[in-house]
Amino acid sequence: MTDRVLGLPRGAWLVVAIVLAVLAAVAALIPPRGTPGIEVADLGETLATVLHGVGYAVLAATAMLAQRQPRPVPTALLLIAYGVLLEIVQGALGQRSAQWVDLAANSAGVVLGILVALPFIRRASA
Repeated sequence: MTDRVLGLPRGAWLVVAIVLAVLAAVAALIPPRGTPGIEVADLGETLATVLHGVGYAVLAATAMLAQRQPRPVPTALLLIAYGVLLEIVQGALGQRSAQWVDLAANSAGVVLGILVALPFIRRASA
């Protein structure tokens, strides 16, 4: 088994995954448009939902590529739980609302990202 996937060391994939997880938290917790301080643009519901899915897909794929012995199910469960936690915190802070559609998009993105990463992981393991 090589310590590189798609030309990058697994450690680099880990750094990317951590940065993406932090960016997901920041994006989820920034106050919405119209509130004092830093604000996130109003993207519209459809685009926001797509971005949730794509963001979590990329996060899941990089998390899988970072692992020496990838474990798709625990990775999926952990990242879905992370999405749930961020939605709960969003709702608790009161400036944004937790939304089921965001959670569904996050979860679908996690599954898609893992499925996309698997062939690359298998090639690196061969």
